[in-house]
Amino acid sequence: MTVHAGIAPRTERIRAHVPGKSRRLWTRIPLRSRVAGTVIVLLILVTGAFALVPIGDPLAGNLAERLLPIGTDGHPLGTDGQGRDLLIRLVHGTALSLFIGIAPIIVASVMGVVLGLAAGLGPRWVNQLIMRFSDVMFAFPGILFSLLVAVTLGVGVGTLILALTVIWIAPIVRIAETEVLRVRGFDFVAAARVSGAGNLRIAAQQVLPLVLPAVLAYATSLVGANIAIGGGLGFIGLGVPIPTPELGAILQELQVTVFTDPTLALLPVAVILSLAVLFPVVGDGLREALDVRGDNA
Repeated sequence: MTVHAGIAPRTERIRAHVPGKSRRLWTRIPLRSRVAGTVIVLLILVTGAFALVPIGDPLAGNLAERLLPIGTDGHPLGTDGQGRDLLIRLVHGTALSLFIGIAPIIVASVMGVVLGLAAGLGPRWVNQLIMRFSDVMFAFPGILFSLLVAVTLGVGVGTLILALTVIWIAPIVRIAETEVLRVRGFDFVAAARVSGAGNLRIAAQQVLPLVLPAVLAYATSLVGANIAIGGGLGFIGLGVPIPTPELGAILQELQVTVFTDPTLALLPVAVILSLAVLFPVVGDGLREALDVRGDNA
């Protein structure tokens, strides 16, 4: 089969950046992203372990010990307005916020990749239908849509996950469809089509491995935004309802301490901001390691 000028080098370069095809992915990730990724993994493991192990009841309080400062014996991070231990609540709240941040992205990524593959490889009318639907979803700001869902369906973890899933499907569809359109003209895809392979087989074996790096890098960076949005909704009372330990809800309860002991209110803020920054750093590192920007150039 004749290889057109400019196509073969590009194809080989993309194949070389598929995980496992050359040197390890971990060694290609920038140091800052490796550190951020390690911190995130440790947070998930530690908060998950302590949330499952009965280290204390995050809902149990003692009004005689309310609003104790950081460093109090028996309460290293102090207590909230109900006398509940803040360390225990922050551990459980971080675990729940991580779940709220990650779970919707996983679901949205699966749906977005499937729809993007269908739009990129299917008939023109399928592409038009899917992409016009995505355009309609883009017309609604994510936070506004989340507020609308919360007001309509009521507050709760399930409602929040549903809202955060829906708002990211359209962007991921756009990323996936763009990548599919970029790679579907490569020679090895054309060879698979000439050999009689159907769209489903081509999508799974030829196109999907080249689409996943861009989606993975983009989706990872969205987790931080999800945690921030979930925390914001929890703070205004439209996310996870009080007294469930979630970072935004914890912050809402601690806002009364701003003028008395602001360090208590800064604890959940610091965790939310840290997670909101760490995940985009990991996403940028994955983008560089997988050469997503280079491939798109």
